Amino acid sequence: MIALRLNPRHNAKTVLFQLLRSLEIPVNRNTVDENLENHPEYPSLLSIIDCLTEWKVNHKAFHIQKDEYNSTNLHFPFLAHFHEKGGRFVLVHAIQDQKVLITDEVNNKSHIAELEFLERWDGIVLHAEKNSSSGEQDYHKKRFEFLLKDLTLPLCFTSMLIIFGSLIAMKEPFLEYLSIGTLKLFGIAATILLLLQSLNSDNPFIRNLCGLSGKDDCNAILKSDAAKLTDWLSWSEVGFFYFAGTFLSVLLTSTLWFTFWLNVLALPYTIYSLNYQFRLKKWCVLCCSVQGLLILEFLVGLGFGSFRFPDNVSINEIGIISLCFLIPVLCWAFLKPFFLSSVRLKSLKNQLNLFKYDQALFHQALTNQPRYAVTEELMPITLGNPNAENVITMVSNPFCGPCAKAHKTLNDWLQVREDFRLNVIFSLNDNDQDRTNVATHLTALGRSKVSGQVGEIIREWYESEKKSKDFMRKYPLETDQKVLQAIENQKQWCSMAEIQFTPTIFINGYQLPEIYMIEDIKYLLG
Repeated sequence: MIALRLNPRHNAKTVLFQLLRSLEIPVNRNTVDENLENHPEYPSLLSIIDCLTEWKVNHKAFHIQKDEYNSTNLHFPFLAHFHEKGGRFVLVHAIQDQKVLITDEVNNKSHIAELEFLERWDGIVLHAEKNSSSGEQDYHKKRFEFLLKDLTLPLCFTSMLIIFGSLIAMKEPFLEYLSIGTLKLFGIAATILLLLQSLNSDNPFIRNLCGLSGKDDCNAILKSDAAKLTDWLSWSEVGFFYFAGTFLSVLLTSTLWFTFWLNVLALPYTIYSLNYQFRLKKWCVLCCSVQGLLILEFLVGLGFGSFRFPDNVSINEIGIISLCFLIPVLCWAFLKPFFLSSVRLKSLKNQLNLFKYDQALFHQALTNQPRYAVTEELMPITLGNPNAENVITMVSNPFCGPCAKAHKTLNDWLQVREDFRLNVIFSLNDNDQDRTNVATHLTALGRSKVSGQVGEIIREWYESEKKSKDFMRKYPLETDQKVLQAIENQKQWCSMAEIQFTPTIFINGYQLPEIYMIEDIKYLLG
């Protein structure tokens, strides 16, 4: 069984993306991955439903009893849930002639028997439909950004190949240098994958690659004591130093004698590694690839007759060879702590999220905070569903960059949700008249005939690079005494609530605990 099949997290990402593709809904693959990973219930059905809601995709989930099943009553495509392996999803494209056409993270539009489908299916269905507003906001802009990000590694690799080809072209004999240099490149690639596996064994690509032998066995080899020379040095690292060092030596020196004799010294390791895997009855694809490359290097050297000692060796040549090996060692010694910290940080973040996104713990932390009433005397700008049970109050500053970001986040939620109301009040002081003037004008707009547009007006204000009086002239309005009194009330309220920074968020009157950010409460309102 391929290892990737046992990863329900990757399953949800793939199946949801394929559903969106089949419906021709423009959402980037990276966005699907990010939104699911940031959901506290990922990889559940709820996480998929919430993502569809955010992208304004009409959907409906329901449960069908097996004795009520009739394929002619189903609308395609739909997501079906299998109870196997802890729960997983498949995308069902069609059911015809007692065959079901499905897609998952391993199979793309493959057929299974309808009886087999019914045995594995637990009756849960998620149907989705596209509408005119379905899709990701700023889809094309984000697609270009993701494309540039995805091209970084291929461009770096292509640049390396060009440099490699240019340097090898100047070598004689060309074929010998090209053969050994190419093997070294493959060796570097294999050992880098081994290093990545040792740092993060949950990487889907490497898990899939390591599972090609039919077992999820790379971890069994790489996590064993036999895979380490010491507590701080593994054979994967030694292999990387060997291939990277000899690769640089091939490029920067005019002789191959050292490279080939070092290969001879490395050959006993192939016997050690293959023997250990044979005794363990587990085979690591990447490990075997490294052993194969070492043997191929020996055969190439034998074929070119390169196993000979030079008549003389200069101090300069020894210095260059030493530098070639020192560079990868120093680079890895510098980068390794950062990689380890990144992996640990992600693990700690996942553990923290288990507590942060727990509804009961959030409610307890929230209700332990001071509670302040936001009355009509404050004349807050009200956006969203006026009858919503949940009320988010944002204490803002018209000239605050983080406030602009927070307002955009909340405004995006308001476009697809009706389960909360947003109140906006302003933190003001007597020493900043510009801030007071803008806040007064926006508050007045919230009580005027254009109150239905005030959300867009606030968004326009925060997104404008130059915040000037011209903006207020665009929406002219007389400010009455009630608004001026409300602004004064907001000043006193902020002083009473001890507002120290903006934006400050309140949920139903309770100040949001410091451990939570505005993005964290997206799925905690309820």
